[in-house]
Amino acid sequence: MFSSLALRSFLLAFLWGMFVGYISWGQHLSFTILSLSLFLAYLLVDKRQLLFGFVWAYYLMASRGFLLGVERYYESFGYAFLAWLIVATVSSLPWVFIWSASFQRRLLLFPFFLIVMILPPMGFISWVNPLSTIAVVLSDFGFLGIILELIIIYILAIFWKRYRDARYYFMPLIAISLIATLYYSPPKVKENLEIESIQSDIEYFPMTFDKSKEYKTLKSFFYKVQNSKSQSILLPENALGNYGSVQSMLWQDLDEKKTVLGGATIYNARRSKNINALLEIKHNSSKVLYKQRVPVLWEMWKPFTNRGTEATIFEQATVQINGEKAGVFICYEQLLVYPYLQTFFYEPKILIGISNLYWAKGTNISVIQKETMELWAILFGVSLSFSLNG
Repeated sequence: MFSSLALRSFLLAFLWGMFVGYISWGQHLSFTILSLSLFLAYLLVDKRQLLFGFVWAYYLMASRGFLLGVERYYESFGYAFLAWLIVATVSSLPWVFIWSASFQRRLLLFPFFLIVMILPPMGFISWVNPLSTIAVVLSDFGFLGIILELIIIYILAIFWKRYRDARYYFMPLIAISLIATLYYSPPKVKENLEIESIQSDIEYFPMTFDKSKEYKTLKSFFYKVQNSKSQSILLPENALGNYGSVQSMLWQDLDEKKTVLGGATIYNARRSKNINALLEIKHNSSKVLYKQRVPVLWEMWKPFTNRGTEATIFEQATVQINGEKAGVFICYEQLLVYPYLQTFFYEPKILIGISNLYWAKGTNISVIQKETMELWAILFGVSLSFSLNG
């Protein structure tokens, strides 16, 4: 049983976690760096239950859009609430399991903890990971920026432990000065000027059950492409529908100078599964450019079954787009860390992101997806094209 003091301490940690989760994501790109306080909390908090309260509240509040979006998609608040709690709880457990009451042991365990949170299976579940937020202050630093980030975290943690009198004045002053500076001079992502990104707000997923609506959606995107002055156009996830010979006929009238990059669902008869893909379409040809590496776990990707969407976890870290090496991220995988590390190992020059979030309209999910892609693009100094339906 909690004592009254322990309960108050837990509630205070929970409230702080809610504040950090709310302010870090979906507000202002510069504010994402506040999420690094989770790493500091892991090293500095001396009680397991307080760390759990802080981290759990962070995940619950940062993923609040998940609750609202899933409730709208399934029209069941009970299911959405349960899924929201489970995902936040599972994401929080490694923080308290890979932890020690000893500060020195926490310093030693921290790199191992990061590996667990990044790699499968936890790396396929946990999002709003603070790792990329160092881009706010270390743009273009790439992998060196991540190394410097960990060094800074260690220095701040050791400073906090050793200089008890100065920490209450010095560290808050640093935090306030940093956030104020970044707010008025935020980092900027490089826009890919060679590719025009089409944004839309059409309710077109899933289209399997309404072929006439799918055709109208395809025609709508076709006219957007034809009316564009750009030669390379990026369309959102699923914009090309359940792509096959019938759908491909529509694009035979495409301007010969144009290239369309668009999301599509393709049925893989050999494996009896769907492929969530990015297609490249030209006047007389089309090809699968990229297959989604990490679809939404259980909802799309159903491991150990012959159903659902195929996952290509260790494939296609980069592809060629307009003669440049590019990293492609479709919807859910934009939120994870592992696909970015895998991609940047091969030094892409551009990032491409497509997403379909009509079901999450009005939530912070689309904002977090874009913020996450922007942070990685800024950290590695590459340009970004992002197309959203939502």
